[in-house]
Parts: sequence; structure tokens; C-alpha cells
Amino acid sequence: MGFELKDIAEKIESGERLSKEDGLKCLKSNDLLSLGLMADSVRKRKTGDIVTFVGNHHICYSNICINSCDYCSFGRKTDDPDAFTLTLDQIRAEAIESKKGTVPEILFMGSIHPDFFLEFFKEAIKIIKSEVPEIKILAFSPVEIDHFAKQEKVSVNEILRCLKTTGLSAITGGGAEIFSQRVRKELGCENKISGDRWLEIMEAAHLEGIASNASMLYGFIETDEERIDHLIALRGLQDKTKGFTHFLPFAFAWRNLPSPAGYDDLKMLAASRLMLDNFNHIRSYWCHLGLELAQVSLLFGADDLNGLKQKGRIIHSSGAVESQFVKRERMIDVIKRARRIPRERDVLFNLID
Repeated sequence: MGFELKDIAEKIESGERLSKEDGLKCLKSNDLLSLGLMADSVRKRKTGDIVTFVGNHHICYSNICINSCDYCSFGRKTDDPDAFTLTLDQIRAEAIESKKGTVPEILFMGSIHPDFFLEFFKEAIKIIKSEVPEIKILAFSPVEIDHFAKQEKVSVNEILRCLKTTGLSAITGGGAEIFSQRVRKELGCENKISGDRWLEIMEAAHLEGIASNASMLYGFIETDEERIDHLIALRGLQDKTKGFTHFLPFAFAWRNLPSPAGYDDLKMLAASRLMLDNFNHIRSYWCHLGLELAQVSLLFGADDLNGLKQKGRIIHSSGAVESQFVKRERMIDVIKRARRIPRERDVLFNLID
């Protein structure tokens, strides 16, 4: 272990929580191997040598969005030539198609559509559950939940209870981006909810018994301090609710700025594992990193490699570096070659035989 990170290594060994200053030291350090060793030791303590993945089917209902976030390459206006919207019959067809892969999860995702109200989404979830009753549905982020509450003029809790009763299993961590209001304003997403509102809605979901993932979009113009503040805010909410199933950091290219290199991605994963001491799982986003770097990330704190069936158009439009689908056998081989134990899971991280 390098001398530079010796004090952090001692804290990790004793189980002491890292401070903001510790997190900043990790991100500013060039001792990548020592960071990896520490993160890997925490990973082994928490989850052993099991590496999980999920078989999923994406249903993207529309890319027509009322928000106009500068960094988004997915959202379209109604009259754009490549705008699309699925009907309920098409959603039913997608649900039927998901049976072919025997998948445990459907990721139902899309945009903030100007003409879709809560009733449409309730009906869509009912249709999916009627076709695949055993499926778990991961859908909607705090951004959508906030939008539904404003549309219906009811509380967020009422929206959450309604969706849970309809068949929702968990909500996504989308819309978190970086919590820093400075960055959010610079990114041109003033119409999107604030970081504080995101955390507030996540807390409400967890208290209603709805789990979620947590995420961070990095590689824009954020500082190391803003990244660590983001992690500490997530850690604080997890202390209160224990409702986050896992954390997903992923990089994003924006305008003419270079996207983070693999070195930075591994450092971010390791720092996340070290700072988020109350999260069991750290997910590596293979469709952005590529399978080869995602395999290496298993030595830097990650213990989950995301989903197999990447059919979603959001991932494709935002610059995925891999094809949108990887076979189960290929994923198992990647994990085994990293000397780990592959296991399939569901959206709530229950292991599947």
C-alpha cells in the first residue's frame, strides 16, 4: 500500500467511515492500484466472490420529452422525424416478446411525455403483469414521479402507493445526475427536479416499501468535491432508509469535452465502494465501459455487471460502446475469467438458480 493512502487503508481495515476529505484524497490520488486493493477488500467483505447480472428486457415507451436538457441525446420534440411513442398494444407485444428470454425483469422507461398521464402508465403496468405475472417491473425515476404528482395534483406518496399496488417492483435512480445545483444549471436541465427533490422522493419511495437504485452521472464539468458531496448525500439517505439496492456510477460524453478514460472510471468505482460503506452492491455499466474494462472493474470494487438484454434506446443514443445485447453464456464466461462466481439476480438482488 502506498504511503499516500496509508491513513485511508487503516480506516478501511478498522471499519471506520471515510470523511469528505478522505474521499477527495482518493479521487485526487494517482495510486490507482492501492485504491483498487482497498475497494476489492471491501467488496470481498460485503459480497464475497459472487458477481451478479440480471436478465432484462427493455420497453422504451417514448422519446418525446417536455424537458430540454442540453446534455440529453435521447429526448425529442413531437414533430421530430425520429420521435416515437408506443401504444398499449405495442407495449403488450413487447411484454409477450420478453417471455422468449425467460427474463426476471422488465425495465420500463422513457421520457416526460406531454400527453401521457398516470392512467396510461397504470394500464401499461397492468398489461405487462397480465402477460408475464411473475416479472418484476423496474420503472420511473423521481423525475417521472414528481411529474405525475404535479399532473394529478396529489402527493408523491399517493403516486407511489398507486404504482406499487398496480405492480411496480422498484424505481430507477435516473435523474440524479450530479446533485450540485451549479452543475445542473450549467447542463441546461432547469426543468428537471433538483438534487434535494430527488433525494426527497427517494426517501418517500423507500418508506413506502419501494426499493430503488442510486446513480451518478459524471464526466461533465463537475469537480471532485461535487462528486464526493453526491456520494455523501446518498450515503446519508441510505443510513435513514436502507432502500437503495445498489449504486451505479457512469460516465457521459458532453459536447466537445472528452469523456472520462478507463483510468478515471476505475478510480470512480473504487472511490464509490470506499465511500458508500452502507451499500452492498456497486454496479459496473458494461455497455458504457465495454465488457473488457467492466471485467477489470471487478478488481476495483464492482460486484454486479448490469443486464444482458440491452434493448433500450436511451443507452444506444447516449453512446454505448458495446452492442445492446450480450448472451448469458458470454457474461458467465467474462465473470469466470475474472476468477469470480457468476450468479443471476432479479431487480431486488435476490439470487436466481
